[in-house]
Amino acid sequence: MRYPSAISQLLPACAALLVSMPAAAQSWTSSSLGIARARHGAAALPSGEVLVVGGYFDQSTWTARTVESYSASTGTWSVFGETHGDHYVNVHALPLHDGRLLVVSMEAPLETYDPVSDTWTQWSDAWVFVSDTAVTQLADGDGFFVGGGMDFNDWGTTFRFDADTGTLHSLAPLAEGRRAHAATVLADGRVLVTGGSHFIWEDERFGELASTEIYDPSTDTWTGAAPMPEARAWHHAALLPGGRVLVTGGVGKSSTVIYDPATDAWTAGPTMAGARWNHTMTTLPSGRIVVVGGGDAGTSVELYDPATESFTALPSLSMGRSGHTTTYIPGKGLLVINGGSAEFYALHQAPEGHACVITEECASGTCEGGLCVDGSGSSGGDAGGPGGNPAGGGCSLPLFGLDASYAGAACLLFAPGLFARRRRRSSASSQPPRPPR
Repeated sequence: MRYPSAISQLLPACAALLVSMPAAAQSWTSSSLGIARARHGAAALPSGEVLVVGGYFDQSTWTARTVESYSASTGTWSVFGETHGDHYVNVHALPLHDGRLLVVSMEAPLETYDPVSDTWTQWSDAWVFVSDTAVTQLADGDGFFVGGGMDFNDWGTTFRFDADTGTLHSLAPLAEGRRAHAATVLADGRVLVTGGSHFIWEDERFGELASTEIYDPSTDTWTGAAPMPEARAWHHAALLPGGRVLVTGGVGKSSTVIYDPATDAWTAGPTMAGARWNHTMTTLPSGRIVVVGGGDAGTSVELYDPATESFTALPSLSMGRSGHTTTYIPGKGLLVINGGSAEFYALHQAPEGHACVITEECASGTCEGGLCVDGSGSSGGDAGGPGGNPAGGGCSLPLFGLDASYAGAACLLFAPGLFARRRRRSSASSQPPRPPR
């Protein structure tokens, strides 16, 4: 008597699945800070450690001076020391070209940390009131602070911090005061400021801005640029390979736009999976950009590929994040922090044959067909761009890996019984027929 068709087809199907089935894609690893923080600053040191400076979670928690460090190698936190000043809110930490760390906040003088001498230096004459201010670094590494606002007042003041001398310089102001905007350093060293919000006294309400301005540090002048197709505030922007600028999100927006300084023109970019604002954009060495969390987006993480001008979904965070920091640790991965917890996503670590979503996860080679492969594609996975479900074979993973899919587990449990039953029936059928009684 023959097996039913479905069972006979299940056996080779299970075998094929077990051969081609990759390990489950990696997820974010959670850890806990010693002190809960919000509106803090974070940056990676040359050693690979990440320092978290200032911020506070509630009025009863003292975090304004305490500095903590994160080790990607061990996934643990430790108290690192204290700053001179109290860095409560709107804290920014910027890695300088010489390996030092620059810290700026709303209510304290600027400070620098020197990891070589393990000392903090407070620049008492350098003080900027940072409130919804766009903070970035000029091409030479100097800190650049533009605009801001508090209550019903918006300002367009601009400052430059000379990291070599520890002096603060007042620069030409914006033509229009704004807060919750973005500042992006262009390939030629100029700075593009986009959108934001301002208080409209005539209407007694806040309104978003579509206007843009470009600052030229060589002449200390601002020039109006083409406005964005629509107004945005609490959005983010990043420089793309080739010199264009990608702007993502804003309150209630899942759309993106791309600015080309060569033509002073805007074009529509791809749409994100959902609206996000107060999120982060982190540029990887490959030029691709990771967009993390934000209001309305919750746990969502996406990667933008400028080569294909498209987004790829990455594994979600374990909890929604907004107003967080995202720090790229060279050769290690991404660290997302806010509140009392952090999440780490390993990059450049997955061995050949391991499941992946993007190439940056692989220790070498590329991510093709959902697997890390070498340059010749030796793992057997078909080409799949940045990642995705495997399209081909390749016995690249342990057959009995505990991280296999539920379908694979079902085959592992069910198939042995089928093989055993088939063996018994086959053995029985090979015996000579018994004589009738």
